Amino acid sequence: MAIVAALAVSVTAVCAVAVARDDGRRLFPRASYDPFHGSAAAPEWVAYGDHAAVVRVTREKAGQADPKDGDYIPRTVTATVTRVIWSRPGAPRLPKEITLRAHGWYTTLWGGREEAAREGAPRLEPGHTYVVGVGFTGTGNGVELIGDDAAVPYDAATFGQGELEGRTIGANAYRRAVVGMQKDAVAKFAVSETYNPKTLRDVQRLLEGTSPLNLYRQTALTSLQADVNLDRKPDDHADEGTGTLPGTIRHRVLALDSRTEYFLSVACSGPRGAGATLGLTVNGTTDSHKLSCDTSNDLVRIEQPRGEVSFEITAAKPSLGAVAVAWNVSEALKTGQ
Repeated sequence: MAIVAALAVSVTAVCAVAVARDDGRRLFPRASYDPFHGSAAAPEWVAYGDHAAVVRVTREKAGQADPKDGDYIPRTVTATVTRVIWSRPGAPRLPKEITLRAHGWYTTLWGGREEAAREGAPRLEPGHTYVVGVGFTGTGNGVELIGDDAAVPYDAATFGQGELEGRTIGANAYRRAVVGMQKDAVAKFAVSETYNPKTLRDVQRLLEGTSPLNLYRQTALTSLQADVNLDRKPDDHADEGTGTLPGTIRHRVLALDSRTEYFLSVACSGPRGAGATLGLTVNGTTDSHKLSCDTSNDLVRIEQPRGEVSFEITAAKPSLGAVAVAWNVSEALKTGQ
């Protein structure tokens, strides 16, 4: 019995050691990251973010594992905001302490844990400082990173020095890690010069001088359906264009065939929570439609128009800032096609 008890104690001790063991890291290639939107470029920081700030991560917390995620353990980190260097006009104030979702761990076969990390991106580790781009989630005061690329190491007030992929590195190593990023990436800008290092003020000027309008416009254009008719034939657009809100876009569409039905397709893109209101007048009757810039484009049927068709688009929340709008009017699928 004593021997059995001793073995039991020994096995328990081994298990306790295994659970606490660090089994290294699981590094995923950059190509494996498929975000809803980009997070590296300066236009992306100002388009999707509410603030850019210097934060120091103070602690981390393991979340509750979800059975459907297999052996993955989620993680959040708590960070102290030491300085805000850029804010979207009208954005809510950033709290002094924020909680962010971060890459967690994978449980190994022997009971240890592997750190999950992505190539070229920080994990956000306690004891390290970063410059981050964050946006409010829309629920309370919660914020989140714009994306994996919206965090730049900033230990000792030096861009590129600190934590990357779960390991501590120097600025030269970080410079090599971001060489493949697009030229307008905030991280690449921050470490672009060796003998004349960039400062927070340089990054602040970069963000203040960057307009999200081109990005908004491209997003609005690409969200329009390539073929509104869904008949796999090229659309013959009766009218198409782009515009920018706030303000009012007023447009008239002439010479539509009263024997034909049309679709007005409208897409908008702008800051988080932005939207637009469409007023469409056909045959003397005006209908109002609400458009959300967080979803795909809206299709509105124009049935047998007699004479001029007009529409008016206004920003639902002008205080949120610029909204890009794209539209086209195309013939609906004809009977027998």
